[in-house]
Amino acid sequence: MTDQKFPKAYEKARDVDISAIPVIDFEGFRDGSESTRAAIAERIAAACETVGFFYLAGHGVPQSLIDDTFGMSATFFAQPFEDRMKTGATLDWWRGYVPSKLEGEGGQVGGAIETFRTMFELAPDDPDVKMGKPMHAPNRWPDHLAGFKDTVTAYQESQLDLSVHLAKAFAMGLDLPEDWFAPYYKRPLVQLSLLHYRPPKSQREEDFEIGAGEHTDTGAFTLLMQDDTGGLEVGHLENEWISAPPIAGTYVINIGDMMMRWTNGRYRSTPHRVVNRSTKPRYSIPFFANPDYDSIIAPPPQLVEPGTPVAFPPLHFGEYMDDFYSKGMAYLRK
Repeated sequence: MTDQKFPKAYEKARDVDISAIPVIDFEGFRDGSESTRAAIAERIAAACETVGFFYLAGHGVPQSLIDDTFGMSATFFAQPFEDRMKTGATLDWWRGYVPSKLEGEGGQVGGAIETFRTMFELAPDDPDVKMGKPMHAPNRWPDHLAGFKDTVTAYQESQLDLSVHLAKAFAMGLDLPEDWFAPYYKRPLVQLSLLHYRPPKSQREEDFEIGAGEHTDTGAFTLLMQDDTGGLEVGHLENEWISAPPIAGTYVINIGDMMMRWTNGRYRSTPHRVVNRSTKPRYSIPFFANPDYDSIIAPPPQLVEPGTPVAFPPLHFGEYMDDFYSKGMAYLRK
């Protein structure tokens, strides 16, 4: 979704003042006064219109739940490979474990990363489930890991709740009714990913491995909780990579391609990547706040300046994601 060109894969990102990716306190948004909520939404809109990333403090997700989820992630990835593969995603069932592979999601460059993926779960008698659609299949769970399903499910629910409030802030920052996005999130194609990045063999540049290659996120917006290892790098306005280091207790929020389409390019979907330059594994937990399968992504008239063309044609989100996931699972066809 961008034609920006950034330096070579392993060139170290520039350390910048944290104001380049602002920290925004969200605590007053849920129950604050009208003026407080408007001020927070305005700060979020400014970040979305410039770098497309911001840190979110005061989000309300219990630190104990975050810690427990990271613990479950580490437990899962510490298993022998054959045990991880018991929940392996397949060509017709895209949830579960995805091992490291060269082909990344959507056919982009992948890398030294492995994933455990869950999505929004519909009732067993739902028509889309009964039809066997890959996008609506149930989650896979490693039932032999005590507490894993309950912890990860609780964490996903916390992200669903937080994303509802963030969507309201995004809408307010666009001068839209705060519930403008709600009709698109009744049966959302959200995705929670537990990610594990292995460390490099050494600290020599030639031994570094791309954990997640340069990409933009496909959906509307992403809520990322990262551990203290670091490695996230963001493509900045000056066509350079800047680091997005962990800040304890905060989420990294970024705009995805669908939000950029919805806003007619006003909110930026910014390229980013992960390079683990440390001597230890990296764990992160992104939640992709994707809309419903049958959402048609197109900007509302009030976001299109009179006499100017619409930046992107309308797009059927579910069909787009069918293709995206199919390409991401292409390694299974080899």
